[in-house]
Amino acid sequence: MRAETLFLVFTYGVAPAWALLVFAPRWKWTQKIVHAVVIPVMLALAHLGFMLFAASPPEGASAATLEGAMRLFQEPWTALVCWIHYLVFDLFVGAWVVRDALRRKVPHLAVAPCVLLTYLYGPQGMLLYFIVRFISRRVLTMEEATGSTSAAALPSTETPAPGRLVNV
Repeated sequence: MRAETLFLVFTYGVAPAWALLVFAPRWKWTQKIVHAVVIPVMLALAHLGFMLFAASPPEGASAATLEGAMRLFQEPWTALVCWIHYLVFDLFVGAWVVRDALRRKVPHLAVAPCVLLTYLYGPQGMLLYFIVRFISRRVLTMEEATGSTSAAALPSTETPAPGRLVNV
């Protein structure tokens, strides 16, 4: 199979998970599909397989310099490995944003644009979520909120531990 075909398979293959995060964050199947380890593990295994068995990176390719990093993307199979890396981590962050928002009772209408932006531009969506979360809940930490970690169950209150910065 061509690298281009696999690129499309992986890119569009994660789209349903993103749709669940945006349109059905509290649905039990979102919890079972997106918040489970199945998708990240499958992507990680594909990433590992392509790293081990794909063509070697182009001459001079390296993550140590900008020029070397640019060369990584010149070979289709190496670019595919890098793209799967993005897909795994962006989906992980998007799922965390939704779980965190549910635990902290941040309104989903305010969170949905953050999730979409995370899907498209990764860190910018996370940054927007931190801004939305601060405005709506005055939270300036990455610590997990107290209460259930299940997206289906929302905590009744948040009680910070002594000395912990949760609400400002």
